[in-house]
Order: sequence, then structure tokens, then C-alpha cells
Amino acid sequence: MIEAFSLANAHRFQDALASQARLRYETFVERRGLPHSFHEGLEFDEFDTPAARYLVWRDDNRVVRGLVRMLPTTRAYMLQSYWPHLVADGIIPSSSAVWELTRVCVDKSLDPKVRRKVLPELLCAVQELLSSSQGSGIIGVTREHLLTHFIRNGIRWLGEPDLIEGEIERAFFVPAEFIRPEYHCRIFGISGQVLANPEDFALVTKAA
Repeated sequence: MIEAFSLANAHRFQDALASQARLRYETFVERRGLPHSFHEGLEFDEFDTPAARYLVWRDDNRVVRGLVRMLPTTRAYMLQSYWPHLVADGIIPSSSAVWELTRVCVDKSLDPKVRRKVLPELLCAVQELLSSSQGSGIIGVTREHLLTHFIRNGIRWLGEPDLIEGEIERAFFVPAEFIRPEYHCRIFGISGQVLANPEDFALVTKAA
């Protein structure tokens, strides 16, 4: 199952907040060598605010092994702040119904049979969160083949690709109804609700 939390209720999820920052450090700083901010093995940036939502997949030892961070587009977010040139028409999304997906990562050391299910489950949870909060879709910046591998329909590319942090990436929008990776869910036997605590997110959303 996938768990969702923010700074407001992270205390209820053991050390998940720190654990996701460790995975980000291992993924982006150690493995990819990116010049991201970090301290004592924890990666962070200016978008790790109370407005951020963290969706995590944890192993039996409660260690975060998969992560998606969601940022509201009504506040400063990565596409808007760093790569607005990736949006061809110059209209940068700003809506309480649209969220940006960032810091997407899965632990490479996971057993491949387990690892291949993590990102599909995270995408299912993203859709469930949007459904619980009347969200209309997600935006983000990624390599085209990574997104099209999981999401087969509904992707709207916002502009041309460009070199972003050492990779050729592109900005996208995906409506909420297309986010669940149906093909992978069938292949890997993912069914029903995957988000462990949708009621917590609904409460946090109302209080935000």
C-alpha cells in the first residue's frame, strides 16, 4: 500500500519524512551526481514546505523505497520556477485542481520483481488522491519514454524537449482519468484501492 503525508501529519508515519529524503539523496545526489541541496545524507529543496504531499512505498522495515512528491500549482513549483520555457504557449498552470509530480524515484536495490510494481502503485495512489480532492490532473517534467511506458493515453506535451539536469526532458499534463496505469495494473495484479490513508489526505487538504 501507498501512504500519503505532509509536514502536518508526518509524525504519524515514523521516520518516513526523513526516509524519503534519504532515498532522494541516494537517487539524485549519489547515483545521478546532481548538485542538489543535502545535509547528512538527506536531500531537500525549497519546495519541501507544508504545502507538499509525499506519497511513499515502504518495505517491511518501514524504509521508503519509492516516492512521489506532489506540489500544488497555486504556490511556487519546479516547472514554474526553473523551466517555464518548456511550456510553449507560456501559460503556466496555476490551479488548486492541478498538482506537479516531482522527485519521482524507486530504490534501484529493490528486487526487480518487487520494484516493477512500485511506480504503478504510486501512480494509482496519485489518481486516488486527486479523486479525493477533486483534482483535474498532474503536470511535471520527465523523459518522454518514462512517462509513455506507464501512461498509454491522455498525455498532453506542453512544449518541446530540452536538456534538464543532464537528460532530455519534456513538460507534460495528464488528466486525472488517465493517470492510473491500467496495463501495468493488469500485468502485476494491482487492483482496488492502493492508498492506505485517503481519509488523512482529505483532512489535511481541508485544513491547508
